[in-house]
Amino acid sequence: MPTAAGTAEVNEQRWRAAVEAANVPTLIAVLVHLTGDLRWLEPKFAPSRARGLSDNDTGDLPDDIAQEIRAAAATAIIAWANGKPPQLSDPDPAFLVRILSFVLGEPIPDGYGEMISFELRTGTNPPDATEPAVPPKRPINAIVIGAGMSGLCASIELARAGIEHVVVERHESVGGTWLENRYPGCGVDVPSHLYSYSFAPNEWSMYFALRDEIHAYFERIADDFGVRPRIRFRTSVEKAAWDEAASEWVVETIDADGVRATLRANVVVSAVGAFNKPRIPAVPGLADFAGQSVHTAQWPVGGVDLAGRRVAVIGNGASAMQIVPAIAEQVCDLTVFQRSPHWSAPFEKFRVPVPEDVRFLLREMPLYRLWYRIRLSWAFNDRNYDALQKDSNWPHPDRSLNLINEGHRRGLTRYIEDEIGDRADLLAHVIPDYPPFGKRMLLDNGWYRTLRRSNVHLVHDPVASVGADFVVTTAGQKVTADVLIWATGFDVVHFLAPMEIRGIGGHSLHDVWQGDDARAYLGTAVPGFPNFFCLYGPNTQFGHGGSLIFVVERQMHYVRSVLEAMVSAGATSAEVRTDVHDAYNERVDRAHEAMVWTHQGMDTYYRNSKGRVVVNNPFRIVDVWRDTEAARPDDFVFSTPTALQPITAENL
Repeated sequence: MPTAAGTAEVNEQRWRAAVEAANVPTLIAVLVHLTGDLRWLEPKFAPSRARGLSDNDTGDLPDDIAQEIRAAAATAIIAWANGKPPQLSDPDPAFLVRILSFVLGEPIPDGYGEMISFELRTGTNPPDATEPAVPPKRPINAIVIGAGMSGLCASIELARAGIEHVVVERHESVGGTWLENRYPGCGVDVPSHLYSYSFAPNEWSMYFALRDEIHAYFERIADDFGVRPRIRFRTSVEKAAWDEAASEWVVETIDADGVRATLRANVVVSAVGAFNKPRIPAVPGLADFAGQSVHTAQWPVGGVDLAGRRVAVIGNGASAMQIVPAIAEQVCDLTVFQRSPHWSAPFEKFRVPVPEDVRFLLREMPLYRLWYRIRLSWAFNDRNYDALQKDSNWPHPDRSLNLINEGHRRGLTRYIEDEIGDRADLLAHVIPDYPPFGKRMLLDNGWYRTLRRSNVHLVHDPVASVGADFVVTTAGQKVTADVLIWATGFDVVHFLAPMEIRGIGGHSLHDVWQGDDARAYLGTAVPGFPNFFCLYGPNTQFGHGGSLIFVVERQMHYVRSVLEAMVSAGATSAEVRTDVHDAYNERVDRAHEAMVWTHQGMDTYYRNSKGRVVVNNPFRIVDVWRDTEAARPDDFVFSTPTALQPITAENL
């Protein structure tokens, strides 16, 4: 048996090996946090500013400086592992901004300090999922619609608040879009360590996880947090109507066997998401196609036989950029039908595994994981916000928005040119004529190099019709195909469809929204629909980056605060005021008018049939964090029907 000293030596070796493989800028933040020694913020230890979306693992520091940092960090981390507490137990928010600015090599606005502090507190002291934080004064129950990423988060937060609830899920398991999408190459384009709940880190095998690992994560969350027993699987919600007299929602469901049921609850949380209604164009002749025709979001469980086949992929957005490189080697011939090119950024950690030593450090050292995540948050979130703003004095609005945006254009163009190489014939068709970020920024997982293959062909005209074994473009070009793959995205502007939602006075939410013109206060609450909350509602997606999981967590944080304010007021319903809702949406529209998605000539799924941006949020992520920190009671009308007994000190 090893002696105690021998065991300690083995552990110390384990920690030192982990630190040797770690990200140096992150180690600096951890070192300052653990030791309180400000000399690590001196200029000679300053990392460079990361280029693009790079992790900047070495910080471009000289080897001797990097090794000095690693050695000191290993000593400090081993001391922590042996019980020494961090010297900065509750750092000042302004100082946290100073640390982050230093390790990123660029200035971070002061307003981010409180958000960083919150992330550090939550990550090192996660709330106990088994004990309600705020027991309700009057019993409240809820219905959550959907058991995907949003629905799981909603159920966990409601359970923490002591609110009884049921989750209704139309599929046979959890995961939502990650259950439905299983096409080859399917994965996340947000770093894995951001695409996970703040309260439930995961030991990811890759820096950008693929579909199976992501789905397994949500399956684990459903079990670890006790959500699965609360779910009614293979059950869909058809209607939900507000019963004013009872101050309840009446929800009508139907299961896979056709059995109908009626549920009642004080609160309804819609967690149906937006990427769940595949969009397949009504192309003439599609019914005559003799081969297999499949949308990426409806990929069969058993897969599609593509070996040696002639395949046509219609679309060139995010799903196409994943599936095309994944299948190009196995098919005989691959034709991609492109409507317009997309900007795509370098993807240096595409399919790069997280080294075992780094996984150990992320798992065992919370401060390292949190500072690594916080650095990622800036690079993939608000860092690009200024590049999306129109400059009215900019002399080249046909190609970019401002000086920063022009810099992105030049850098991305150089990258595309390098990837295309000697295929100069492709350049005119792969470099967009609109400003960067005008459409969703994609990450290049081999797209340009795949287009260079001899068996891959790029067609620039839309599909006009389909025959038994061919596709015809609007220019009359005929392309033979055995398999059609529709990478045409989703209908994301008709929020909550096809569910029928009726609020006060029986008014239909879809009528209020005039079909595709959805609006909600903070993307969450709508006047006339008390106690009804939308997760991933209108204007909640960040077009400049970021993780949707962050948004949903903040929405549920806000929903809980609304319900707590309602109960504190002795009420049974909370309805956002119309003037508050309208003022917020006017602010949203004004902000969008100054941003890239309303730029001249832009055509994007972010906008509805009226040209209004209904998908994206126009504010910085830190602004959203601040707006969702706590509900302002004056923003809501709290009420109790006369048929119900008001809450008093005697009947709490």
